[in-house]
Amino acid sequence: MMNSTDLQPQVTSTTAGDDGEAVGKSQGKTCWKTGTAPNEGLQEPRDAGWYVAVVRMNCEENIAVSMRKTENRDGIWFDYWIPKVKVCCIDKRTHKRRTREKNFLPTLVFCRISARRLTDVRFRPDVYKMLTMPGQREIYRLSDADVDNFRRIVENGEDPVMGTMAPLRKGVKVRITAGKLKGLEAYVQSYSGKKAVIGNEIRYISGAVITIRRDYLEVIAEA
Repeated sequence: MMNSTDLQPQVTSTTAGDDGEAVGKSQGKTCWKTGTAPNEGLQEPRDAGWYVAVVRMNCEENIAVSMRKTENRDGIWFDYWIPKVKVCCIDKRTHKRRTREKNFLPTLVFCRISARRLTDVRFRPDVYKMLTMPGQREIYRLSDADVDNFRRIVENGEDPVMGTMAPLRKGVKVRITAGKLKGLEAYVQSYSGKKAVIGNEIRYISGAVITIRRDYLEVIAEA
């Protein structure tokens, strides 16, 4: 069983970007009156998808909130996700254990927005770049299923999560049959006694693995 104090998330290289610096915001946008809740009165566009913005470290939350406020003000639906995990640490002053949240993928903000509005995010002065696939200039759109599975592992709240730098080794595909992650599909990385290490990945960004009881798993037959 992994110890949460040993959590060392790692991220794949983000050198593949749009090769351009952010420029000034577009002008002449009209103001849209929305409610106090995020996206209130706005509808998620049919072509909304997940994209990844690279921003300044330790500023991910503030920048993401600013993105949504700006889009909402202009009548545009926008959502985001910042992967976070809970870690245990020792308070240096009291010497007591405490739990705190830590960014799982520093500098990355997962943005859900219409493809037609990508320039709103891409050319913000606080966004360094949008991730692209290696060797390409087109902004990388993530699969909804990949993000959903990855997110469920990171936010499972029960088992410690580890980050992986290299793409996960493709093994036996399994489905979790019990617990908070019931129904999640992932790939087996290794077995150790009554435990198994399983995980998923978002290509070119990161993998996430957890340790789980083997009797919670069923093998998915390949088509």
